[in-house]
Amino acid sequence: MTRRRTRGETGAPGAASVSLAVAALAIACAYPLLLLFVQSLFPNALGGEWSGFLSPYRRLFSTPDLARMLGHSLSWAAATTAVAWFFGIPCGFLLARCALPGKGFARLTMLAPLMTPPYIAALSYVVLLQPGGFGDRLIGVPEPLRDWFFSFHGVTMAMALASFGYVALGVEAALLRLPPRMEDAALQLGASRPRLWRSILIPLLLPAILNTGLLVFLDALSNFGVPAVLGTRANLALLPAEIYHLLTSWPVDVPVATALSSLLCLLALLSLRISAALTRGSGSAGGRAAGGRLVKLSPARAALAWLWIGGLFVLSTALPYAAMIAMSLVDRWTDGAPAWTLRHYGALFRPASGGRAALLTSLGLAAAAATLCAAGGGFVAYVAARSGRLARRAIEALAILPRALPKIVMTVGLILAWNAPWVRVNLYGTLGMLLLAYVVCYISDALAYAGAALRRMNPRLETAALQLGAGRVAVLARIVAPQLGPALAAAWLTTFIVCVRELVCSILLLPPGVETTATFIFNQFEQGDLSSAMAMATVTIGVTATILFLLQRTPLFRMKGDV
Repeated sequence: MTRRRTRGETGAPGAASVSLAVAALAIACAYPLLLLFVQSLFPNALGGEWSGFLSPYRRLFSTPDLARMLGHSLSWAAATTAVAWFFGIPCGFLLARCALPGKGFARLTMLAPLMTPPYIAALSYVVLLQPGGFGDRLIGVPEPLRDWFFSFHGVTMAMALASFGYVALGVEAALLRLPPRMEDAALQLGASRPRLWRSILIPLLLPAILNTGLLVFLDALSNFGVPAVLGTRANLALLPAEIYHLLTSWPVDVPVATALSSLLCLLALLSLRISAALTRGSGSAGGRAAGGRLVKLSPARAALAWLWIGGLFVLSTALPYAAMIAMSLVDRWTDGAPAWTLRHYGALFRPASGGRAALLTSLGLAAAAATLCAAGGGFVAYVAARSGRLARRAIEALAILPRALPKIVMTVGLILAWNAPWVRVNLYGTLGMLLLAYVVCYISDALAYAGAALRRMNPRLETAALQLGAGRVAVLARIVAPQLGPALAAAWLTTFIVCVRELVCSILLLPPGVETTATFIFNQFEQGDLSSAMAMATVTIGVTATILFLLQRTPLFRMKGDV
């Protein structure tokens, strides 16, 4: 008769660990969203009054501009997705299936716009194309081009250029996973290239195309920076910018802001459901990378391919960066020519300057948030991976919220949650509140990295060590942590870079008199000090790129394994 193994002997986490993981996610993610929806239904709920049911929505739908705003938001997100598909799908095909010279550099051109905050690229284009801007002073911007850019079309183009890399890299990865045997069989049986794409490749690529399109759609629908920078100049009303206006302009209208946030949240969740329905019947012939045969390009076709990739690189990265750096170095204009200076950078690093304080604040908050996300995300992912089905599904359902929902929705929910009358902790209005928002909004990256690594780890090693008498702490330190280290390091770095340049949480939650790099850039730009704004943008991108370069050469990042 065999003895029944206990949970400790099988490596499964105890009930206390599972309860802690579920409670932490519920308080951090579900509780703010619950208050958000309650407040949108009962405008005085936080004060203990349950009158005025649905009055925020009645006010919302009685506003003449609501339908126009909602239509603009949905059509803008859809148009951005379509343009990103138009740019990204050919790039993904060229990277995966063509013998393209310089393919490594081509892939970097897809990554560069993803590493650049969209609001910084938008600001750079404003500097370049606005009346009296850099472009006007150097060559003169044609009025039709300026009118086109400061319109729905230009705002769509700016967002699509910032996000087409998601599509390109997603399509490339999907093509590399497709086994070549089906293509070879179809060609040997006489199928033409167009029929091969129509009957085999496009159906197999459909999940990747739809999922990357959903990512772009949700990013555009919830993006605050580009609408705040370009939307007002293009007379384009969009939901995130309107939510910000309701919360920051006098008189503050919290009930309508929560109703709009709830509406934006529901749109995001509806988009996820539609994507799941569309991809449910689309199979994937995945597996390990297979690649397929590379198409040899003639010199003329290779030149056309590089013209496409190079043109996108110029528009998405080279031109905005050139405008950003040039504007940060301009002192004044004399006889149509710029006089160059480094004084804007000197002002940033001067002792007791606002720019220096903003940079240090961002670096400190980002490092703390990345550390908390890596540690907390690793713990929650481990508990989910080693728990039973019910606990795992509960943790995964809670963990997906910050990844799927717009950051401005999570931020509004956190404002309500930690400013409620029953909260006795004086967190709201402090840097601790902003740190909490960073952790809540960006812990999903750590959960994803750690979860992927844990799925590749064999739990039998942990079970064997426990049965041989090793303690739980020893198993975690000597077996789990070394294998999980590269994934958590990647999660730390990703979270750090995102938080250094984060805008929406910072602009809504920073205490008075404190700035981060993003709010410094935004405020200086709004005040007309374009050179100082672009100097800070250049420094921020330079600092994060340097940290990325240095950390990726440390032993932890050079460890073998796909993280």
